[in-house]
Amino acid sequence: MDNIEGDRSISGLSVQGKWTQNCDTVLTPEALKFIQKLEDRFGDRRIELLHKRLSKQLEIDEGRLPEFLPETKDIRLGDWRVAQAPADLQDRRVEITGPVERKMIINALNSGVKVFMADFEDSSSPTWDNIIDGQVNLKDAVRRNITFSNPTNEKFYQLNETVATLMVRPRGWHLTEKNVEYNGQQISASLFDFGLYFFHNANELIKRNTGPYFYLPKLESHLEA
Repeated sequence: MDNIEGDRSISGLSVQGKWTQNCDTVLTPEALKFIQKLEDRFGDRRIELLHKRLSKQLEIDEGRLPEFLPETKDIRLGDWRVAQAPADLQDRRVEITGPVERKMIINALNSGVKVFMADFEDSSSPTWDNIIDGQVNLKDAVRRNITFSNPTNEKFYQLNETVATLMVRPRGWHLTEKNVEYNGQQISASLFDFGLYFFHNANELIKRNTGPYFYLPKLESHLEA
């Protein structure tokens, strides 16, 4: 294993973004190794599926209408049902979304809604600091020790005893994280966002009788799911 503190790389995975104190918290050698494994497992398949999007668009441009695939006929005609949703996702009558900013997360979880979707995608500007700080904020929120002090009015924010169920929205399949490269190529922003949150929080969430819940945006076929 290479020295993360020195060259901030592990095997072929290299962090190009500015190293901050929050990077020490979430970009641990073990977490980066997990991201590397995700890229090894899904990286090439992701690129292949993005190319399929282009070929499908060409077919649509030529006038071919979407249709069901023959190979999924048995699924469509079969007698089956999905597994029951977890208990804390049974009631989603009021659900809100917002960026992974620290005060926003606290206010959203305290708002009285059923579900808060912390959004790394459209709601957040994907700067390096925002992405890394967002991971730290969510890690603290999962452990119920997230706080924020407003330096202007000295108002203090912390979580209530009862909070909304937390869901996370990684960036879409088509986006890359320009500050992290693997074998000289920018890695998937989706795998980066998902991987860090899952690695640091999945076990803790399960211990708290909830789970790592994700909203996967902008999928264009069942093959991408």
